[in-house]
Amino acid sequence: MKIGVYGSADRAMNKTIKEKAQKIGYAIAKSGAILVTGGCPGYPEEAVLGAKQAHGQCIAFSPALDLASHKKLNYPTDGFAKFIFIPKKYQYAKHALLVKPYRNVSSVAYVDAAIFISGSIGSMNEFTIAYFLGKTIGVLEKTGGITKRAIKVLLEDLDKKTGAKVIFESDPTKLVEVILRILTPSP
Repeated sequence: MKIGVYGSADRAMNKTIKEKAQKIGYAIAKSGAILVTGGCPGYPEEAVLGAKQAHGQCIAFSPALDLASHKKLNYPTDGFAKFIFIPKKYQYAKHALLVKPYRNVSSVAYVDAAIFISGSIGSMNEFTIAYFLGKTIGVLEKTGGITKRAIKVLLEDLDKKTGAKVIFESDPTKLVEVILRILTPSP
């Protein structure tokens, strides 16, 4: 099972939210699931650090072409077992604004569920992809960004049902537990 963690890549983080992101990563790793991120800093990186504490496996879908380019972006490498890069043959591989949405589609398609912590336009892109693909989606409430109002407003205004299940929860451990119950229903 693979669970993506998406959200604010800002390096200036709220301490309480940072700790919640680490708890999400820890809970994902303890469950035996693989944690997937966009390979960015911020709250997704904190989730990776939490997973690392529990000896979990993490995969980064980087918007870079290779590890050297990933490091040049000043993106984290600690805690990742595997990196998936933008294909060098991708027509827009050197266009910074186009590689991130490419990475987002690939990353979200790869996971079974997606969790959102804060976030801005890139995270909203990942959310809409997850919703469109009918994924199980967790929203960590009280973390600001798109989790404050934007996701709820979007869901209220949507008229397209995709089978996506969206869970709102402020407790990081409970959020992961609910997602795991949905993904592995009892017989």
